Amino acid sequence: MDAYVIPRPPRIEIRIISAAGLTIVIGLGLWFVGQYNYLLFHSSAEIFSIAVAFAVFVFSWNSRHYPNTRPFVLLGIGYGFVALLDLVHTFTFRGMQILPAGHDYATKLWVAARGLQALVTLAFAIFARAHRHASNAAAFAIITAATAALFLSIFWWDIFPVCFVEGQGVTPFKKASEYAISGVLAVSIALLAFNHQVIARRERLLLIGAFGLNIASEMVFTLYVSAYGYENLIGHLLKIASFALVSQALFASEVRRRITLINDLLGAKARLEKSETELLRANLSKDKFFSILAHDLRNPISGILSIAEVLAKRFDQLEPRRVRELVHLVYDGARQGADLLESILQWARAQTGKLEVKPSYVRLSELCEGVAGLHRSAARSKDIRIRACVEPEAVVYADPNMVSTVLRNLVSNAVKFTPRGGEVVVSAEGHGEWQRLSVRDTGIGMRPEDLRKLFRIDVHFSCSGTDSERGSGMGLILCKELVELNAGRISVESEPGKGSTFSVHLPSREGAGAPA
Repeated sequence: MDAYVIPRPPRIEIRIISAAGLTIVIGLGLWFVGQYNYLLFHSSAEIFSIAVAFAVFVFSWNSRHYPNTRPFVLLGIGYGFVALLDLVHTFTFRGMQILPAGHDYATKLWVAARGLQALVTLAFAIFARAHRHASNAAAFAIITAATAALFLSIFWWDIFPVCFVEGQGVTPFKKASEYAISGVLAVSIALLAFNHQVIARRERLLLIGAFGLNIASEMVFTLYVSAYGYENLIGHLLKIASFALVSQALFASEVRRRITLINDLLGAKARLEKSETELLRANLSKDKFFSILAHDLRNPISGILSIAEVLAKRFDQLEPRRVRELVHLVYDGARQGADLLESILQWARAQTGKLEVKPSYVRLSELCEGVAGLHRSAARSKDIRIRACVEPEAVVYADPNMVSTVLRNLVSNAVKFTPRGGEVVVSAEGHGEWQRLSVRDTGIGMRPEDLRKLFRIDVHFSCSGTDSERGSGMGLILCKELVELNAGRISVESEPGKGSTFSVHLPSREGAGAPA
């Protein structure tokens, strides 16, 4: 099953440039809106800040059980209540006509919101510095009580000091409050700057930048005389930039981190599912393979036991000629079983990576002539001619012992399945960086459906030779493993009644590319 792949986020430099560009575009847009209608600008700027602050609260609160975001929950709760104060501040701003604009409500709410924000920021920095996090319930209760007290002091008790007088500007209390808020934020920046363990470097830099812009905003708000002046406009733009950086630190960064984690988990899940499927397929194939081997091993062993039983019980009654025949049968069965076991052992070593490949430059003429010589005795008994037609300069870069094993198996099979009077030809032909080593016979050949069963451990395919020689099919499986270990490939062409040609492609030099 293909896993849905979530694209990874772009590099941090690109993200920073993109975020800065987006902030500039939004700021310029709001600036032009302010030139046209300042009330629309103020409402848009505040709504944007409120939305960002509330999103930070929702995200941090819903992530309060995750270790990575647990330190940010206090900050998120604070921004949530700051968003509430800013919302009422927007409603009471001069000209909105939603709540009464008298008694300097809008400016008082602004100072209250910035003060609450600064104190929560300082508490967050202190807890982070101490490698601890505040109790979520306690933080929520304390900040709720503080926000309620601020609302009551402004709207009910009317004890919050006056902060702005139209035509005169901000009051000394307002200026002192802005300086105090800036001082608290500066202390928070200092505490965060050296906190390397709890908060990651990127988040730290974003928060420091956000609090720095917050300080700049507070300084600008100590200068304005009119609620509709340029100082007010610039201060709100700086506030928007500050809240945007906080959202990047608390929200966007964590979302990207989780998207990356999800992507990694999906990839790991897909790899595990693929590995599980391949493992199940391999286990099924090997189970079937071992059952086939058990059957093939049982035949020669059973034959040897039966003949040995006859010899043990009736040896004195048998004629010497009959004893000689039975001994030859025992020898043939033992050799067949030994050959099969040797093939199994080599195949098992290849599967477990314990079969070491030692490649070198091998002259094919000498190797092919040697293998042909080993089988000429068996071939003569069936009146079969074996020829080796290899140019003296033909070489391959492979393990000589493995190439010899492959050739011996192929020539042995060719002799086994070639009728009397036939021919087996071993040849080599160069193809660029590769040599095609072929074993061709004039034997019985194979049907297309039988060709598809060759080289597979999960399919039992074996048949008797032209003189009733037995085979297991294990030799060809081993040949395929040995050829592939030497960076080559094996193929076969055959037609019933017209013989077969097994071809082995091996590199003629070190580092040759894939065979054509």
